[in-house]
Amino acid sequence: MLRRTYWHSTDRVIQGTKDMICSNKECSKEFEAKTHNQKYCTDECCRIATNRRIMEKYYEKKAIRNGAKRGCKLCGAQLSRYNESTMCSSCTRKVNQDQKTKLLGLIDEIS
Repeated sequence: MLRRTYWHSTDRVIQGTKDMICSNKECSKEFEAKTHNQKYCTDECCRIATNRRIMEKYYEKKAIRNGAKRGCKLCGAQLSRYNESTMCSSCTRKVNQDQKTKLLGLIDEIS
């Protein structure tokens, strides 16, 4: 039987099994993963972590709707409460234009 060896910063390889640390901040127990993409030790830990992420997003959106001050991550301009992005429209346009120019340059190189 072929045994696979997995390497990751939080993994420990023991005879082909994958020992991991639970991604739930409150749990952080070590467990043996049954699948290659298992992050949580139990279904309960997965449910708790998922609910926490959902609530964090809910409160973040609620703060934005209530007028919390936010700035563009590139230029620092104040964002509208209706802007769901982390960048203002002019910075978004500039980033898109830069990406377009870069892609056209790559296409010209290949041709």
